[in-house]
Amino acid sequence: MTEASLPPLWRTFDPVWYRQEYKDVLGEAASLSDDALKQWYESQGAFSGHSPNCYFDEEWYRRTCPEALDGLASGQYTSGFDHYCQRGFKTQSPHYLFSERYYTSGPDGISVQSLTEQGFMNGYDHYLKQGDQQNRSGHLFFNPELYLLTCAADEDAAPEGAFKNLLLASKAAPNTVRLSEHFDPVWYASTHPSAVMMVEYGYMPNVLYQFLSEFTPSGL
Repeated sequence: MTEASLPPLWRTFDPVWYRQEYKDVLGEAASLSDDALKQWYESQGAFSGHSPNCYFDEEWYRRTCPEALDGLASGQYTSGFDHYCQRGFKTQSPHYLFSERYYTSGPDGISVQSLTEQGFMNGYDHYLKQGDQQNRSGHLFFNPELYLLTCAADEDAAPEGAFKNLLLASKAAPNTVRLSEHFDPVWYASTHPSAVMMVEYGYMPNVLYQFLSEFTPSGL
């Protein structure tokens, strides 16, 4: 079995990560077995807006995919993740620092056709299994080499890739660590106090997330 034929990492439920991520709201559910916790996520956590793993950002997906929101309202989907698994994986962004369109339209030969021929489900599948380890970028606002440089992480500190290293770091890291030449978080925070307030009140995990979620051509 080739790596490409294995299930996508973004499609799995990670009970260890889930318990840690939602430890403040799980209550007695935190003590459930892995299989039972997965069932709890599917019956309750998913609709409540929980992410199933560190690779998929449910809140981001609901913010940026109107079709998923409409499907949730009508009962067609149980979560944004459900929509992504069924049809969104072809075009939608599962995380604020990964763009399917950006990754599959670059100059380095990673096209939808080539990924399909190799057996990958989509660009994100390839990125998590190979592209991240090859220091590829999945988003205009994420330069893996710059991230590793500015967060003082050497290769040993990020053996599985810069993106995975960032996912396991503090969600507040992008408030101070520069991820791209195109966005200076320190300058942005100093000139956009409302963004800082949204982060401090817990509406956004960091200022880059706020910028990308509310960006318009004429604003921010």
